Amino acid sequence: MKKLFFRALVMSFLMTFQLGFAQKTVSGTVTDTSGVPLPGATVVVQGTSNGVTTNFDGDYSISASEGDVLVVSFVGFESASATVGAASTYDFSLSEGNALEEVVVTALGISREKKSLGYSQQTVAGDVISESKQVDLNVALTGKVAGVQMIGGSSSTFDNGFLRLRGESDVLYVVDGIKIYAMSDINVDNIESISVLKGAAATALYGADAKSGVIVITSKSAKAGETSFEVNHSTSISSISLLPNYQNEYGGGYYTSWDTFSYNPNTDPAEWAAFNGQLIPYYAADESWGPKLDGTLVRHWDSWIPNHPEFGTLRPWEANPDNVKNFFNDGIENSTTLAFNAGSDTASVRGSARLIDESLPFPNTDRNQIDVNMTGDVKIGDGLTAFASLNYQYRKTLNFPTNGYGGLGANFNQWWQRQLDMDRLERNYFFEGKYYSWNRRSARNATPLYWDAPHFDFYGDQNNQRKNVMYGNFGLNYEVSDNISADVVVRRRFNSYESNGRTGWGGIDTPSYRESTSRYTQNEAAASLTYSERFDEVDVQAVLGYQVTQNRNQSINASTVGGLTVTDFYSIATSVDRPNYSSSLVKSKSQATYASISVGYDSTLYVDGSYRLDWGSTANPDENRIETWGLSGSFIFGELLDASWLDFGKLRAGYSESPVFPGAYATTQVYNVGTAYGNFTRFSVPNTQSNPNLLGGTRTEFEAGVELNFLNNRLGLDVTYFDRKDKDQPISIPVSGATGYTGLAINSGQSSAEGIEITLNTTPVQTADFNWDLSVNFATLNKYVDFLAEGIETRVLDSWMSWYGLQTQERVGEEWGVLVGRKKAKTADGTDILTSSGRPTWENNQILGNLLPDFTGGLTSQMRYKNWNLGLGFDFQAGGKFYSTSNMFSYYSGLHEDTVGLNDKGIPKRDSTSNGGGVHVTGVDASGNPVDTYMSASFYYYIHYFGNHEHWLYDASYVKLRTARLGYNFPKTALDNTPFDNVNVSLVGNNLLLLYSNIPEGGLDPSEIEGSGSIASGYRNVEGGQLPPSRTIGINVSLTF
Repeated sequence: MKKLFFRALVMSFLMTFQLGFAQKTVSGTVTDTSGVPLPGATVVVQGTSNGVTTNFDGDYSISASEGDVLVVSFVGFESASATVGAASTYDFSLSEGNALEEVVVTALGISREKKSLGYSQQTVAGDVISESKQVDLNVALTGKVAGVQMIGGSSSTFDNGFLRLRGESDVLYVVDGIKIYAMSDINVDNIESISVLKGAAATALYGADAKSGVIVITSKSAKAGETSFEVNHSTSISSISLLPNYQNEYGGGYYTSWDTFSYNPNTDPAEWAAFNGQLIPYYAADESWGPKLDGTLVRHWDSWIPNHPEFGTLRPWEANPDNVKNFFNDGIENSTTLAFNAGSDTASVRGSARLIDESLPFPNTDRNQIDVNMTGDVKIGDGLTAFASLNYQYRKTLNFPTNGYGGLGANFNQWWQRQLDMDRLERNYFFEGKYYSWNRRSARNATPLYWDAPHFDFYGDQNNQRKNVMYGNFGLNYEVSDNISADVVVRRRFNSYESNGRTGWGGIDTPSYRESTSRYTQNEAAASLTYSERFDEVDVQAVLGYQVTQNRNQSINASTVGGLTVTDFYSIATSVDRPNYSSSLVKSKSQATYASISVGYDSTLYVDGSYRLDWGSTANPDENRIETWGLSGSFIFGELLDASWLDFGKLRAGYSESPVFPGAYATTQVYNVGTAYGNFTRFSVPNTQSNPNLLGGTRTEFEAGVELNFLNNRLGLDVTYFDRKDKDQPISIPVSGATGYTGLAINSGQSSAEGIEITLNTTPVQTADFNWDLSVNFATLNKYVDFLAEGIETRVLDSWMSWYGLQTQERVGEEWGVLVGRKKAKTADGTDILTSSGRPTWENNQILGNLLPDFTGGLTSQMRYKNWNLGLGFDFQAGGKFYSTSNMFSYYSGLHEDTVGLNDKGIPKRDSTSNGGGVHVTGVDASGNPVDTYMSASFYYYIHYFGNHEHWLYDASYVKLRTARLGYNFPKTALDNTPFDNVNVSLVGNNLLLLYSNIPEGGLDPSEIEGSGSIASGYRNVEGGQLPPSRTIGINVSLTF
């Protein structure tokens, strides 16, 4: 069946070249009444999902048939329409009016007038998304939609961020009707528009998968009767933009005194006698509490490498302030997109190919990616149209740096020696067939301790990935009558993923090799009927459909055990012991029927209803049906008011209920198959016992909003309030270990959330030559834990090795996501309670903060002066907390600049206390008696700061200039004697400036927190070892023939 499906999908493209139809290309220009072009205006064929947006000059081109009605809309202007006849050019002049008639894409790709919607919806044009030349769609959306926030790892890696929409991370992405779960699979250069559906009332037709919101993406489509060719190329350079504040006064070691080399005639070569008495650092220390960097001549780590030109030499013990910075290089990305549109009276097809070659600001990293997109449609006969699309991506990656403790971020920012010369580390980490590192165990033993050399992490150790993605559809549309149409469509998505990695010979870890493969397939078939008709002042639009979906996910993993039998031969076959092997296969099936109806009266009052019934194989057969429904309505009260100050006014409200299915095999006993022991197969059970009666829980949501336009639609305000409850949530309750499990899954939990979203759009300046558009959005979210289970008041969401047990918890009656840990004991007036020797005392299990921010938002600015355009994008967050492991250990290990300087006596704090140094510690003991003493700096920054959760919990507030673009569009008169229709050159920048953060110690970007902490609902509580963020600046050239 799979082969037949794939062949049908491919054949559908061949059909577009063989079959003809009566469609043609219709083009034109959209302007205001003064003749000023309106870029981003929407042009759609009425009653279909066929639509485009105008370019910078207000030009559009769309495929349509004679008799079709074109509807043109733009925010703040009256919509206009025209019936397609024999002509091929239709220009539109839109006037500012009292009605807001923007046409938008809703669930299942259905086009609706925005004013008719009873729920929150925001549209982002594809040109706005692609103008920053950002490969990651989530980053490109950041700051543009209220209630949407991008959460991601370091901008200097290949990691893709993910979105939180109204505080939820399991957002559904739908591209041309196909569900996509990896944002890297989407080619942002191929996007026509994005519609963000936030509430369940808006997403009910998608079922339970869409309870947290849907990002509906419409791809660029073929245009009949037109031949065009586009070339778009960008080259960008990324560089590290933020590093911690290191100290540069003291080098590596545990003490400020020197060791000396002592020659041993029984074991050392005779020529080493000359080294006797030479000063040597404590090479193996991964801290910087060592001797002062005063130029003293010492034996550095590389002076012990045999046969090395500098063997036996002495060099000054001096600072290298830029040693970490010098490890990084400039990353380079080249991206080229080629696109064509070929059409005639018989066929049309659009195709594009994008090639990306990217290296990171790290050594030996590379990613090559190819994206191919094809779409076409054909009118087979009277009223019958066939359509198809195919998307393919191939991606190959060499080495992908990751955040977290134990990685490069931890090495440089937590455990390091400040005197190390990075150029020497790079030149000497591999010499005469052997690896060497700065942290050798001693002068005589080159084996590294704790860490590998940083370049070994990218050359000795390696990781490789290959990914193939294909998704597409093939369907038929039949116009039964002027009011009824029928659609049948089949969709398929296929992902294959292969990776291998090695732990190299010569490092601190046992050499090893690992491989993994996974295959994911989703097949879907759907049929629907659409009805649309107007009765005098009543509009009716209805949809009835059926859908069946199959999912299959298979993975295989293998790794060596005990080392490798052959040096530098990385293969599962060279495993010393029997390799580890595991595999999994997860299959599920669902089917659904759905219906929706929208009724409008006099373009003033609208009522919508949606219903979907799903059957799912992951649930108990007796409980395998769930019903998702939503009701919404809108009232255009501005039509009834005679108020010159109000151009448009609308009230809307909606209510919905969306149950979900339990996860695969959550209701059935399953066993994990492991590596065989001898001749016996080994099985194990999961930690949580399955429950045959388990359900997925139910969400109910109420939403209300108001939309207002003033000043001839140059000022627009959209305010939304939502209130939702999740009940009967699956949670794991503790059970006796005698059962073989640690927990049992039951339906019991309940939480509630409410929030406000505000979007303000304004055009402060609008003239023939200059136009300035501003958009600001703001959102809040408050989430509470109402109930967990009988007798259970607290549940741990996450407990990381954050030293002394920082946890993220759910506590009944508290706001969701409390951070619980330890803090210093203090008196009522804030004085530290100490031991008699000055050690702190602690209070454990204390609520120290919350993950949830107070509010989030963004600002976008678009200025156009004649042919110049400047676009800026900002995003921000206020509140929320995260724990920094890096800053804690930068104090512990003496790396941070705060660990040096003078004490209150004017003596270097790193001098011994007997010489007046140390840190002054004051407080009271448990009885209230004063404590006043001096403590050595290294011990003070350990005993007072290590595991001090309260101190290292930071405010996650930030303001960031995320994107900037300065572009020039060549006037058409300058292109008269050239083959080009449009030429645009622009300077683009991404992740440009962290304008504000509330981190006194510096060195971290709160918008890029990704470590080993909690990811519940997309929130991270621990920065385990952040890689430095990067700033990207590039140039883009776009040509249209």
